Amino acid sequence: MRKIADFIVERRLWIVTAVLLAAVVCAVLIFKVGIVTDMSEYLPDDSNMKIGTDLMNEEFPDSADYSIRVMFKGLSDEEKSAMAKRLAEIENVATVDYMPGDADYDKDGYTKYILRTKFDYASDEEKAIEAKLAADFAEHEMQFANDDASGSGMPTWVAVVAVLILTVILIVMCNSWIEPFLFLFTIGIAVVINLGTNIIMGSISETTFSVAAILQLVLSMDYSIILTNRYRQERAKTEDRNVAMKAAVAGAFSSISSSSITTVVGLLALVFMSFKLGVEMGVVLAKGVFLSVICVFLVLPGLILWFSGLLEKTKKPAPKVPTGGLARFCNRFRVPLSIAFVLLFVGALILHYRTTISYSMIEYDPVAEVFDKESQVVILYENADDEKVTSLAEEMVTWDGVKSATNLSNTLGKQYTAEEMSEALAGMAEGFDVSAVQMLYTFRDATVSPEQAGHMSLMELMAFLREIVASNPSFRALMGDEMAQYVEQAAAQMDDAARQMTGPKYSRLVITLTIPEEGEESEAFFERVNEKCKDLSGKYYLIGSSAMNYEMSRSFDAELLRITLLTAVAIFLVVLITFRSPVVPVILVLLVQCGVYITITTIGFQGYSINYLALLIVQCILMGSMIDYGILFSNYYREARRTSVAAEALKQAYAGSIHTILTSGLIIVIVTAIFGQCFGDPTIEQICRTISIGAACAILLILFILPGVLICFDRFTAGSKRLTETKP
Repeated sequence: MRKIADFIVERRLWIVTAVLLAAVVCAVLIFKVGIVTDMSEYLPDDSNMKIGTDLMNEEFPDSADYSIRVMFKGLSDEEKSAMAKRLAEIENVATVDYMPGDADYDKDGYTKYILRTKFDYASDEEKAIEAKLAADFAEHEMQFANDDASGSGMPTWVAVVAVLILTVILIVMCNSWIEPFLFLFTIGIAVVINLGTNIIMGSISETTFSVAAILQLVLSMDYSIILTNRYRQERAKTEDRNVAMKAAVAGAFSSISSSSITTVVGLLALVFMSFKLGVEMGVVLAKGVFLSVICVFLVLPGLILWFSGLLEKTKKPAPKVPTGGLARFCNRFRVPLSIAFVLLFVGALILHYRTTISYSMIEYDPVAEVFDKESQVVILYENADDEKVTSLAEEMVTWDGVKSATNLSNTLGKQYTAEEMSEALAGMAEGFDVSAVQMLYTFRDATVSPEQAGHMSLMELMAFLREIVASNPSFRALMGDEMAQYVEQAAAQMDDAARQMTGPKYSRLVITLTIPEEGEESEAFFERVNEKCKDLSGKYYLIGSSAMNYEMSRSFDAELLRITLLTAVAIFLVVLITFRSPVVPVILVLLVQCGVYITITTIGFQGYSINYLALLIVQCILMGSMIDYGILFSNYYREARRTSVAAEALKQAYAGSIHTILTSGLIIVIVTAIFGQCFGDPTIEQICRTISIGAACAILLILFILPGVLICFDRFTAGSKRLTETKP
């Protein structure tokens, strides 16, 4: 390592220039990386919904339907109808759903309209609709919300606030006014390179893109602190700055590499998730931490040497944390603290099961405060099962929480007698009275088999009318041009609608639900659907956001257990190599896992559920990153025990590690907490808040519980070279 350190210091100008050029290239590549907002893209390949979604896109390529709910207050009856027409005139709006007098659209002085469009959420066309609503309807008391289930992305100001907070913490904790900016510049380069190199993945999710930069920043900052502190120690031994930096790079390599390895290993545990978003996030964050380590070794030494004069001129006292009393407390109460740790672990393990796990995070929805939000589930089934599914749809509408269940056979394809047809057509257009419809039935019955006579679907009626209008000029003249045009348009619209409901091999049953997208009601609904669909002769697929939540909930417990065990075993092996003793790794792994359980329990006691992704990420990040603090403290303790008794070694361990733990720990706790509060995406908000709570729990355990446990089991934790002349 000494030769590499010499090369880094002596060739620092060329090295830093090369890294900066790479950062410039990556900055350009960032804009080439695609952003994915549809979370169904990350379902496992063998997922029922994933397979069904792919099949549905093949069979119904134009079936996409995106909606924006608009709510007005205080409209008169005349204004309500006029408003529906006005909304329909907005460019890119396909249709407007509104039923006068219906409680789903008119309630307590509020009026709701549902705008339908073929353009995806966050597309330029969809954004133009929302912009038009905000600009042209400002004279009314109006609110709107789209039904996008993806995140809202990271506002620039949120990132700026996070960086400012991080900077303030560094300024307070560092020994120079200039150090924080050198740290930020170094890790900032790593962040840019990481985001740009995501081009190798083609595209990443909006969640990963939004959270990766901040998490990389807070997880990697301690590497800069370690190297700078080591340089300051070496600088006290020699006047030659180059010599001091070479020694610092070589000396800090072991600490930084071992610290980063645990973080990278913990993050890479996410790649074992079946949900591919975890795989992506694990790779991106692990890559980011690795690149941060590279930049700390390649860029920071040059910056420190170039600005060494300014660093010395801007020296300032760093906060001194008195730890003597804490060390004496942990030494005196080492046995009770060890017992407390066991009880705390068992209690948190039991209590954390009370916290509900959620699979979707709902943003504040002003429209849903008045009108219950509806969700849709699609059953994609083989055409041969149409009769059974249609019968099931008739039964479904009697279930609680099911507003409607429609397919082609119970809507446009439903068979009517002449009398029933005239009632169905009432109000659609003039001229469709019972006698006129009966005459059409008589004409058509003469052209079909006896089995088909006497019944006709709305689609068949319009197709028959269109055929007569096209082939019989006298009939067209009798009907009139306006009615003939209406028939042509209606028939074309019905043909298009039919193509969206029945394809070459599969048909769609669209179910509208008024129950929550997840929870006991949703779970009971899907259990009932699956039970009913067992009678189908062919395969069927459940598609929709609530269906995705249900599917994920079925496999999550096993997945969480797998990720937890893999993370714990991997980290245990890494720490085992460092300490060459199984006792310290076991203590550290159990300590951090206890922090995870306490975090989950804390969230549950607050009355919240914990998002599955936040849970998995906090598991991997705490196990990979927070355990570094435990390693740091344990290393200082073992090293001090070679020459000191246990009580004195504990004081030295606190003195040597407290500054690094508090500086890095405060960055993670405070930045992620405030970042989570400011962010607009509920999933990312909870990921950040959960990391903040988890980091705080882990730090408290390391500072207040770990010392007592280490000294209680000193015989096993202090190493074979411990001082034994004096009884600890």
